[in-house]
Amino acid sequence: MVSATIRIETHEANNGNFDVHLIEEDGHQTSGILKRLDLTTGRWTANVDRVVPPPRTDIVTYVSGVTPDRRSHPDFLDIATKLYDWLLPDGVLRQRWASLGNPRLYVATAVEALDQLPWEMACPAEPPLQRPALIAGLCRLNLQAPPATNKPSTWPFRILMVVGCKAEEEEALGIGKEVEAVERTFHPLGRTVDVHCMRRPTREAMMQWISRFQPHVFHFAGHTRKVEGADEYGLRIESDGGSWTWSSSGIDNDLPAKHWIPTFVFLNACRSSAEIGRWSTHRSFLAAGAKAVLGMQADVIGDLAGNFAATLYKGLAAGDRLEDAMNEARALIPGAPGNIAWALPALTVSERNAKLFTPCTLPSDQTYEKCAEFEEARLFANCREPRRIFTHWAYPCRMTDKPENVLIVLGEPNSGKSHLLKWCMENWAIGGARVRYIRMHDGTPKSFLSILRQIRDGDADNRDISTQYLHAGLSKLAFRQFNWHLNNLTRTGAPGDWVEAEHPETEISDECRPLTALSDKRPEEQIGALFVEALRRDAADRPLVLVFDQLEGPKGERLLPVDDFEQLVRNVFLPIATQSSHVKVAIAVTNMQAAAFNLLPMPPKYSDKVAKYEVPADVADDHLATLAAEMMWFKDEQWIKDLAGLLLCRSPGRSPPPKGLARLVMVRDTIRLHFPEYYNAVERMR
Repeated sequence: MVSATIRIETHEANNGNFDVHLIEEDGHQTSGILKRLDLTTGRWTANVDRVVPPPRTDIVTYVSGVTPDRRSHPDFLDIATKLYDWLLPDGVLRQRWASLGNPRLYVATAVEALDQLPWEMACPAEPPLQRPALIAGLCRLNLQAPPATNKPSTWPFRILMVVGCKAEEEEALGIGKEVEAVERTFHPLGRTVDVHCMRRPTREAMMQWISRFQPHVFHFAGHTRKVEGADEYGLRIESDGGSWTWSSSGIDNDLPAKHWIPTFVFLNACRSSAEIGRWSTHRSFLAAGAKAVLGMQADVIGDLAGNFAATLYKGLAAGDRLEDAMNEARALIPGAPGNIAWALPALTVSERNAKLFTPCTLPSDQTYEKCAEFEEARLFANCREPRRIFTHWAYPCRMTDKPENVLIVLGEPNSGKSHLLKWCMENWAIGGARVRYIRMHDGTPKSFLSILRQIRDGDADNRDISTQYLHAGLSKLAFRQFNWHLNNLTRTGAPGDWVEAEHPETEISDECRPLTALSDKRPEEQIGALFVEALRRDAADRPLVLVFDQLEGPKGERLLPVDDFEQLVRNVFLPIATQSSHVKVAIAVTNMQAAAFNLLPMPPKYSDKVAKYEVPADVADDHLATLAAEMMWFKDEQWIKDLAGLLLCRSPGRSPPPKGLARLVMVRDTIRLHFPEYYNAVERMR
């Protein structure tokens, strides 16, 4: 048997006792009685009468208030056996449990005081001392789970971490270590998992981020507090704009307003699952439709919480079921079973064996593995914000009625624009897009029509596998109609009437005639419209991203006339920007190029249709040294930082000199030349 459920209900006779049902997967049920007198008398009790303040014998109060130095106290073995007696009453129910072979256990009850109890600690008094939570796992089961109604994009797996406490408390509690442990765990999975940390955000900033990026996971580290004048608790956030509380009622209003329901909520807040009035924030997330909420039953230090969370999230990102990932993370908490730290995380689920994330399957062909551009951008550091923005641009977290299908990446010469785009191209490819990379300045003269042909036909070298993934041509079938119309236009000056039935062949060759104006009207508008339609057909089954780079040569030389590029913008880029489709365009340019080629400013009616990002040109040396260690995946971190610090003080030998993050190139090249074992140890992110 894989799992069983303990369901605790108020006794129908209403004499204060409770019915306990052991329900097996096939529906077989065994019942017992939990007497109210057992819960309210003796050395350890449950606060079923909700006495305020609770008595000193109350288990929840004792566990939640214990300090780390007393978590191995003998009292906890006493409490563990008492919980076991309550959870599995002696008699036929316990006998039946013993015969099942320790399956995973779910505990379900609508009785608030019993739901709060630290059932994870439960352990029999007699050998073998087998704790259900340490064998197959123990979770709470939410009995009134509504179906989730939001449909955010499934990729990448997005984790929002909010640090609510003051900066000095963050250091004292080790919360910075918690955040760092999670971030470093996912560094090799930087494409699949997007971790974003907001420290002491204002309410407006946090809600804006949530509304835009729709995180699957909401992770809070800090404190809870009671809402003044109300019987509810909330998450306290000490923002620069003033302290504020995200209370139960606030969550109830904010989630529908932002069209957001987190799939999983992790509350590393003191007593976040043990407040009188029952986990109010916890309950609100579950009531909204979250699949699971995890709270702490006492204070947990940051490095312990960080390692636990990192292991849990790593399992979820690999596609593990939630309960399995939880059990693996719990097993790594040191001190079990004597120290109760392992029992402090309490998980409530709304459905059994939920998978929160299914990772993308990486392309398996050799052209992807050998792709030159992807290999060139293998060593990469930070740029988390543009990486997030560009991924969101290609795969919006929530569909809107205002798609931005054109992205302009601006930056000074040699500031890392191309490197950033190459990294993101692999991101888009892993997400399932077809990516076509077009170097405008490749040594041959260009025209409006030759650019369209280059996009369509590709410019891969069949003898060089490293050029084939991003430079191969598009679908010949998608361009049949375009080719026929293009031939007709270049011969007669008119597009003609396409009759598909008359052209059964899969390819209609393009005669490669030059573009000539055979009528009073310029042909670019008609050709552009036909080309965009062909692109849409090519993108019918998956997104198509066209990336334009290197508009000019290294010394500013141009092979494409400004007028031809302007026709490309007017008749290809802008129609793609204004019409909903799976076709997208990204362009890397300097500010001078954007002005010279009339790419910016865009006409006002296109301003909300085009996304723009400017690559920073100024990054401090000490920050770059830190990023160098990240670039090398934190191997011998201090040595890498020291090496980077020395190299960044030197004058660059390139003209124009690198700026911003592009200055890391000198660190990369030095390590590649003199320390190849470090360089070769860094893999491409997954």
